[in-house]
Amino acid sequence: MQLQNHVFRSSPVLLLASWLVCVGLCAGASAQPQSVPCLFDNFVWLKDQEIIDEIRKDLPSFDGTAPESGDSIRKILGALERLLKSRKLPNRVDYNFSSGNEFQYRPEHVFRASEARLLVCQVFFPNGATPFDQELQQAIQPLINKDYSKLKARAVVETNVVPVFRKHGYLRATARPPLGEIDPSCPGGVTIRVTVDPGVAYVWDKAVWSGNKAISTQALEIMLAMRSGGIANGQKIDAGLGNIVRAYGKQGYVALQLAPKPDFDEANKRVALNIAVNEGPQFRMGNLSVSGLSENGARMFKELWRIKPGELYDAAYLGEFLKRLVEAGGIPAEQMSRIKTEVRPDKQKLTVDVAIDFNAKS
Repeated sequence: MQLQNHVFRSSPVLLLASWLVCVGLCAGASAQPQSVPCLFDNFVWLKDQEIIDEIRKDLPSFDGTAPESGDSIRKILGALERLLKSRKLPNRVDYNFSSGNEFQYRPEHVFRASEARLLVCQVFFPNGATPFDQELQQAIQPLINKDYSKLKARAVVETNVVPVFRKHGYLRATARPPLGEIDPSCPGGVTIRVTVDPGVAYVWDKAVWSGNKAISTQALEIMLAMRSGGIANGQKIDAGLGNIVRAYGKQGYVALQLAPKPDFDEANKRVALNIAVNEGPQFRMGNLSVSGLSENGARMFKELWRIKPGELYDAAYLGEFLKRLVEAGGIPAEQMSRIKTEVRPDKQKLTVDVAIDFNAKS
């Protein structure tokens, strides 16, 4: 057996697509539970109850969760390997602890039969045909002909499949956990069953703004770019909110907070979005530090940097500046992967320090 500690660290990023669902930034989301769920990533040969029954031989109180530390993980690994060996299946089991991704804290003990070779042959939607089947097929392509993973399948459904439904106005679409099954028609392969409850397709009503001062409501409406009576396109709403965040960022409002709250009119299948804007203070440029270049190179780079200390900080400028340098040949494109940037707002001084390392180790 092999134990690895693989932790995806969270960061306080504003996830615009979460305006319908609380994901990790909600109050109390950072609380560390005593026990966390166990995910059996690719044990498609076995039913969940078979796995639970085997583990209970060593952990009689096992309920699908386990403490974050202690002896339980070792016992679960032993039970899984014993069960796989008894079925003459690949019996090496690896373990990872996952805390989720940058947007959502979702701790899980992940167990995987590491020597299993189970390619995904097809993804099946039992709901039946939709007018956007072609988009759904495109959305699941990252899974096809790849090693089956319940964890990856879930991520693709959440980040690729559900957004297709949201694009077509199904703002409350939810998906059940994808189910992997041995596919007899595909030797050594797996079919994934994805069940989505689309709910109602909504029409856009309006946005109701509050708290905005630096940018007018009319300008915010133009950036949101939604039309009353049109499809409530969730992806378009997300993009519009992103435009607004970038517009505020260009004026130094790097601590901006948007709190969008949907108001669903079920009788008329319409949705309005109440958007509370907390602009926060304007930040100004602080210090620019450059490493990984010669002394002359660092000096020339700082001379090209447009925002001087004390001027309003533009949150989009760093990315735009590096992109222009690559396009002009000032930075080889292959060097971009070695560049590390760090943006450090100072809430007391209301300044933003920028650090750029041109020779960061990957």
